[in-house]
Formats: sequence, structure tokens, C-alpha cells
Amino acid sequence: MNLPQRIDFIINAFKWPAAFIALLATPLVCWSLIPLAARVAQSPWPLVPFAAGAAAFLIIWRRWLGKSRLGQFAITLEHESTHALFAALCCHRIVGFRATLESGGEVRYVGQGNWLITAAPYFFPTAALILFLLAYLLPFPGLPWRSFLLGVALAYHFVSTYRETHRDQLDLKQLGSLFCWMFLPAANLAAVGLLVSFAHDGTSGMSTWFSETARPIYWLSEELHSLTAEQTSSESEPHGPHGGANVESTYQN
Repeated sequence: MNLPQRIDFIINAFKWPAAFIALLATPLVCWSLIPLAARVAQSPWPLVPFAAGAAAFLIIWRRWLGKSRLGQFAITLEHESTHALFAALCCHRIVGFRATLESGGEVRYVGQGNWLITAAPYFFPTAALILFLLAYLLPFPGLPWRSFLLGVALAYHFVSTYRETHRDQLDLKQLGSLFCWMFLPAANLAAVGLLVSFAHDGTSGMSTWFSETARPIYWLSEELHSLTAEQTSSESEPHGPHGGANVESTYQN
């Protein structure tokens, strides 16, 4: 068994555990968006370029790009690029890549593959990665290119995921509808939380988002520890009229 096969075996073994973890994490991710929204409301200015980028893309998409062949090609290209990216990350050698206007696209690689490669385009914002790197190449570095382009990327992720997610999609049929309902909502909410928190406060914002996602677990752990400690203390208290003291008995003949 070579390295790509070993990686596929491990990832495929964790398909349903990942689905159950994602399902359990969905309320936590939803909760984390509430304090994130509160932080944005308290300090909205860092997200102004981000919101402007998202709004600009949505306007352009609705007015022109969404009806054009270029828009459809962009979605297909990004979709297949995400498959290729995750296949390469799983150490598969890419042997073919095709993205067309009329007949969709495909990625061919050596090996069987795994569910993560199949699911990647439906939650991973590849456009955000590309535009984030592009921001460092644009002129006038003092301008908020990074935040603006991340806003474009988030809006594009919403549009492309909506367009690609339908019951006739072969990838989703291969994954199974139950798995998709369990895994993809949490994965997409996490992508939104990470992008918004990074645009708002950089890596510090992402760290805060992770902490807030796990905070209900900390609260629950502390409550359980407190209840356990109270129960242990109650059980260790003396009982009976003698207060637990040793009583000597004297027997007379």
C-alpha cells in the first residue's frame, strides 16, 4: 500500500465519524456566529471593505456575470480546481484537468480517492485562497485589498455553492444525502465564521472565533465538574447521630 492509498484509507475510515462530529458541532458553530456578530457591531469599520467587496460582486453577478458564459465557466473552473487541490494534498498525482463551458469539467488523478476530495468544492472557499494571495500583488498596498477581496470571495462562495448544490449533482450522489446533510452545513458555517473573523481582526479574530466555538463545551465541562464535586462532598459528609465517630462497646459478663 503506497502513501496515497494509506491516506485514502485513513480519510475514508473517518467519513462517518467526521459526519457525526460535524453534526454535533453545528450548534456550536451557530453559537459562535452570535458573539462574532456582536464584535462586528461594536467595531464595524474593519469590515467596511469586506462588505463592499461582497456587495460589489453580488451586484455584478446579478446584473451580468451570473447570466454570462464566463460566470458559469468560473464556477466550473473553481470547482474542478478544488478537487485537484485536495487530490494533490492527499498525495495523488494529477494526470488530467478539464473545465469547459458546455460540458462541465473533470479532474483525473492516480488512485481511488476519498470522500474529502469529492466533498471539498461544496465547503472549501478556494476562491478566497486565490484572491487572498492576489491581494499581495496589487498596487497601492496601503489600500484594504485583502479585506475587499475576501468579501468578494465570500459572496462568490455563497453563489457557487448554491449553484452547485442540487440533487442531480454526481458528487453529492456519491457522498450520499445523509452524509451531506450531516457534514456540509457545519463545514460551510465554519468557512463563513473563519472568513468574517479573519477579515475583521486577522489571525487574532480567527483565534477568538475558535475559542468562542468551544466555549459552550467549557461551560458544560465546568458545570459537570461542579455537580460532581458537590455530589462527592455530599457523600463524604458524616451521617447519623454519632457523626461518624468511633463508639466503644463494653461487654460485661
